[in-house]
Amino acid sequence: MGLGSKAIIVGAGIGGLAAAAALSKHFTAVEIIDRDSLPDQIAPRLGVGQGAHTHQLLKAGELALERLLPGITQDFIAAGAISMRVGKDVKVYDFGGWMEECDAGFSVTSLSRPAYEGVLRRRVSALPNVTLRSETAVRRFTVTDGNCTGVELEDGSHLTADIVVDSTGLSAPMLKQLVEDGHAEFQTEEIRINVAYTTARFRKPDAWRNEQLGFFVLPTSPHTEFGLLLPIENDQWILSLGRRGGDAPPRDAEGFKAYAGGLVAPDVYARIKDAEIVGELRTFRKPTATRHLIWEATKWPEALIPIGDAMSSVNPTYGQGMTVATCEADALETLLASRKTVDGIVADYLPVAGEISSRAWSLSINSDYAYPQTEGERPSNFAMNRAVAATLRKMADAHADFRILRYKLVHMIESAKALQEGEMGIRFFTALQGSMAS
Repeated sequence: MGLGSKAIIVGAGIGGLAAAAALSKHFTAVEIIDRDSLPDQIAPRLGVGQGAHTHQLLKAGELALERLLPGITQDFIAAGAISMRVGKDVKVYDFGGWMEECDAGFSVTSLSRPAYEGVLRRRVSALPNVTLRSETAVRRFTVTDGNCTGVELEDGSHLTADIVVDSTGLSAPMLKQLVEDGHAEFQTEEIRINVAYTTARFRKPDAWRNEQLGFFVLPTSPHTEFGLLLPIENDQWILSLGRRGGDAPPRDAEGFKAYAGGLVAPDVYARIKDAEIVGELRTFRKPTATRHLIWEATKWPEALIPIGDAMSSVNPTYGQGMTVATCEADALETLLASRKTVDGIVADYLPVAGEISSRAWSLSINSDYAYPQTEGERPSNFAMNRAVAATLRKMADAHADFRILRYKLVHMIESAKALQEGEMGIRFFTALQGSMAS
């Protein structure tokens, strides 16, 4: 606990909890503050607007959490998570067809977002030097001489800390206040992706009770409809049906099921057409993908660490949000473990976090730009990026090693450098040249 006496985290979502696990190894006391009520049991939270919808912890996120909290994956399993073998249990429809089956060599868990967060909150709360403070609103970060020294609460009181983490999520209200107070200057990038989806939970019929398959139906343009079906705890499915550039799919049971029947792949509808809906249907709209380029900031306080959606919020269809946040928390812990003081931690952390969030941003935005419903001028490298994506998909259809690599790229446990190096890089470059010449 040699780096300081107190760390404060604003926001008790996945990113904030993961950050607490990281900081608990290096600070005498860690306090998580959230304006929301934090349930003792697994339950939805009002402050997590997207919490009722389909979530997926990618493999990189699971590995990051395991390093921070050993055994957390088994905790997810104990809470009812379904273990899915990637390539076999996870069925992906994109680029006009189903990915061929393979064993990608790793598994992932499938839970509802409240269950992921509830299990993680329970583990973090059990750490002896971590406290959770709920129903407490933070007004601003306090900054003195360019150094973040703590937070000011809405009631006017102040809390001091050696390091502060911003995990306030999508709207990043604390960042806006930081800029208004003159303590930060950075560029913001925003792209109108125009995505909306509706989600329902289903009780599995007896005929499907032991199945552990999940389906990602992501048709390419001109199709605008998509569907994500995953098995979760309590013998249930969670299904998110989405649309680009228009109204969200229906929120009534009959209309919702009919919409599922209109997907290009019938496998989803076959499972839910006679299934009982549990609870009410919820709708979520994501008009924009936004990122704050804090790693390029011309002004930023020392000892203030942004994490997760506070830096970058992309299309949730691709399931990257929880993974980016946990990977950034893991990266923060690695950096802290190699130093004797927090001095300079921000300068070391921001480029690393920027690289993590930028990988997710590129994967997501390059796909979003393929749809005319995404507004704005395409970047100069858009055609090349699409050629790379299409070539990789074709190589994955023909070769198991490229199929496995594609899954590893999606799950962020492999980087795009694998397409540029070694024997696979040569094969890929040859195929890419051929596709661009034809």
